Amino acid sequence: MEPKLVNRLAITIVDGSQAKGLVQLLNSEGFHTTILDAVGGFLHDSLVTLLVGTSEHRLQDFFSLIRAACPRLTRYMPMGVEMGMAPGYPMMIEAHVGGASVFVVPVERYLQL
Repeated sequence: MEPKLVNRLAITIVDGSQAKGLVQLLNSEGFHTTILDAVGGFLHDSLVTLLVGTSEHRLQDFFSLIRAACPRLTRYMPMGVEMGMAPGYPMMIEAHVGGASVFVVPVERYLQL
């Protein structure tokens, strides 16, 4: 059996709430992933970093799956969460969550041991 051609590594950072669905979708389409968890960002939400090895000709399929599983959403947060709430109704700010950041780098050599 010929080994799968992997000449690109897609480092993909997604919102933790969207990660499970994305991983299931990627696996069903033959993209195998390594998952790294992290916490950070503006809202201190969970983030998941996926390492996905693929071939260059499958990148467009990969991007389509990410767009389908990780839509960008709008969330409203109380302003000044860290400073304590003022009496009355808090002022809300609009924050965008979800979506994905993808970095694609060339792979010189890929081994699966």
